[in-house]
Amino acid sequence: MANVLRMGLVIVVLALALAACSGPTEPLGEQQVLDAAWEALEPNTSSHNRANWEGAEVRHVVGREVAEQFEGRPAPGCPGPTPPANGAISPSDAYWYVHLKRRPATPVPQMGTISPTAPPVVPEPFMYQAMFLIDPADGQVVARKLYCVIY
Repeated sequence: MANVLRMGLVIVVLALALAACSGPTEPLGEQQVLDAAWEALEPNTSSHNRANWEGAEVRHVVGREVAEQFEGRPAPGCPGPTPPANGAISPSDAYWYVHLKRRPATPVPQMGTISPTAPPVVPEPFMYQAMFLIDPADGQVVARKLYCVIY
């Protein structure tokens, strides 16, 4: 009888431990969302340098607020690999909206004589902004829109 009670106690403890491990995970924070957006953007950048980009806007949205911004091809005319097609955006679901912009052109450090007609150093010459819609539950990119300079 004592062995049966011990076995029952062990089963209850294991069940409680398993339930605690499979409980809800912490919601994604702003930094995790920015990391996911950069990971999706990086293959299409020419510099592959995160320091050349800044988070212009990171906020919670409902699908109907931003769905129009993600219509059409995700990266028309952009260099790099073709990103996957955008997923379906549910009008009533919540998402993270991330808007990244390239940092502005920086002047060349003054060393010797510089031509007055020399162009400024543009850290990211072919793409100027990107928007992402990220699932708050798993951090996956649902939709993206990359804006590139077409010469």
